[in-house]
Amino acid sequence: MINIIFLGYFFLGSFSSLLILKNGIKFFEKFFLDNPNKRSLHIKPVPSAGGLSFIIPLLLYDLLFYYLKNSEVDIPLSLFCIPLIFISFLDDLIKVSPKYRYFFQLITSILILEFSNISLFVLSPIFNILILIFLVILMTSVINFTNFMDGSDGLVAGCMFVIFLIINYKFNSNISIIILLGSLSTFIFWNWSPAKIFMGDIGSTFLGVYFIATILQFNDINEILGLLLIASPIYGDALITLCRRFLKGQNIFKAHRQHLYQRLHLGKLSKKQVAIIYILLILTIGIVYIKLNIFYEIGTIFVSFFIMNLIETKYAVSFEEAINNKLI
Repeated sequence: MINIIFLGYFFLGSFSSLLILKNGIKFFEKFFLDNPNKRSLHIKPVPSAGGLSFIIPLLLYDLLFYYLKNSEVDIPLSLFCIPLIFISFLDDLIKVSPKYRYFFQLITSILILEFSNISLFVLSPIFNILILIFLVILMTSVINFTNFMDGSDGLVAGCMFVIFLIINYKFNSNISIIILLGSLSTFIFWNWSPAKIFMGDIGSTFLGVYFIATILQFNDINEILGLLLIASPIYGDALITLCRRFLKGQNIFKAHRQHLYQRLHLGKLSKKQVAIIYILLILTIGIVYIKLNIFYEIGTIFVSFFIMNLIETKYAVSFEEAINNKLI
């Protein structure tokens, strides 16, 4: 009976997302059309801000659930994300200065850490402040890394679906996450190559902050680390690329096409193939973590990075060649 109820919530999220996408596609095309530029991987204009299709169902459910319950119930995590959702929506609509975007990322991260159910602060006050600073930096990094990786059809949406599926298993089923999974399943269909719509900054930044905020609800540091490491293929790509650009004296804040996922597509692989590679790696790491433990997971991550290095050597354009603006 419980499984049927959970399945119902999944389809509720999926159907809600479908309604938003089918009825809102003209709105997205009019106000959020993403025209390709020399840094893009797409050739034709594609509507963006499709992340609203999985944000709105989750927000509506959480608002309704919070309203129907008494005031002692914890505030749902998605409601703490509203400042970030707001600034990301504006950024997709009119483009916002990076300093304002980062300010709202900080506000959202602090709200989540301050008011949600996180019990990591058990040491001295000074050490607690250091932990808080570290967690804020971690959260804003995950937000931006998720945004960096959202540049190829189906990649971030597909990877995040697998990640939240594993988190939901660890939570022994969470209705908010199930609704998000249902909404994401519909969005993936629309976002899969050739994409009919992109999630935009509103979608990628939300998935990033909701991911890190959700795993921080666990009280076991090993569980938090284990779930964070599941996303190693996408966040490892973002971090390694950032470090390589920094060491080469490049502007790390400037848009580029030097991420491995971009260079693989600029090389010999299709967007579908690139997305499937990352999704399968994340799924494999997640299964190893669930079935075994974090030590086997770390070993699997090293193997996955070795595999990605082989794939890079065989199929990707070089890091330097990806700077060439003539590459399509």
